[in-house]
Amino acid sequence: MKSNNSVIIFYYHSIANHEISNNWSFLSISIELFKKQISYLSKEGYYACNWKELDDHLNGIKQLPKKTVMFHFDDGFLDNWSVVFPIMQKAGFKYSIVITPEFIQKGAEKRPFVKDTKLSNQKDWWGYLNEAEIRYMAESGLVDFQAHGYTHTWYEISDELLDIYDGTNFYPHLHWNQNTEKKAYWLTEELSLKVGYPVFQYKKSLEMDKRFFPNPELIKELLNSFDRTKTKEDNLATYKNIITSYKKRGESGQVETDLEKTERLKKELYQTRIDLEKLIGKPVEYVVFPGGGNSTEVIDLCKEYGYKLISKGAQLNEFNSKIYQVNRFSASYNFPILNERLNMIFLQLQLLRGAGNIWVNRLFKILRK
Repeated sequence: MKSNNSVIIFYYHSIANHEISNNWSFLSISIELFKKQISYLSKEGYYACNWKELDDHLNGIKQLPKKTVMFHFDDGFLDNWSVVFPIMQKAGFKYSIVITPEFIQKGAEKRPFVKDTKLSNQKDWWGYLNEAEIRYMAESGLVDFQAHGYTHTWYEISDELLDIYDGTNFYPHLHWNQNTEKKAYWLTEELSLKVGYPVFQYKKSLEMDKRFFPNPELIKELLNSFDRTKTKEDNLATYKNIITSYKKRGESGQVETDLEKTERLKKELYQTRIDLEKLIGKPVEYVVFPGGGNSTEVIDLCKEYGYKLISKGAQLNEFNSKIYQVNRFSASYNFPILNERLNMIFLQLQLLRGAGNIWVNRLFKILRK
């Protein structure tokens, strides 16, 4: 059973080859694989739409061709310009970048296109897009920029201790939240964060209820008590004893007020539109939630702030379906062997899944278990 002309949205993050892997390189797929996927879709006669075309299709205004796909690139990685742009331009495929204002780099000059991504030319492909590149792509008509939240971060939600930062464990939100002004450069510049920093229970900004602000004096005392000669287990025990003493006095921290929560969500959703529209000179009317995190309250606010379509839907993107939340599919999977070959099969299966093939849908449900 197939759907009534469903648009399949494929999402990516980064397209790059990494000579040396890092904590964030798992979001990249190889340039060779991406080129093969684009070549396959082009040869099969697929059309690539933008958000306005998708909007019109879903609302029954103008039906898109049966073979229509949409390409999303999340976060605004630099390679979305220096690697992806010339490939998509050659193929004649429009694509969308959903972007976070705090990830946008300053810059009045566009960096060059690259055919390969090496350590020797890393400054031209690894990191985030700058203002000049975003403006140029937006003006080209090939790239459609939309919202991806203002911070793309996680915040503490309680004084429950989960871990201690030891310099190697991966908690990007700790670096981001302590160094907001340098956040757009964190992939290429080391941001300061003291070893021994406590990792409290945390959640995505657009998914959480209320943010917890740990008492700065508690953080200071925990850092002063950190002993590099002790095991992590011993340090965790020390930290928990200190936290317990603060909790008994009601001094472990503060939960944000209703007003602070309102302002945080307004910044994430409304201010993102304002800042991006000012940068690109075009309407920003669609939003993809970072990591899919959202809530009923957030969805209601998206409607209030004028977003026409949002992400994390479960239904197919069918003509005249009138859905508000669109459905997206990953374009790749990190297979441990035969990665390129298996990913081409994966792409074809996702096409069938996005078109409503009941057997492929059942297969994916089984695999998720």
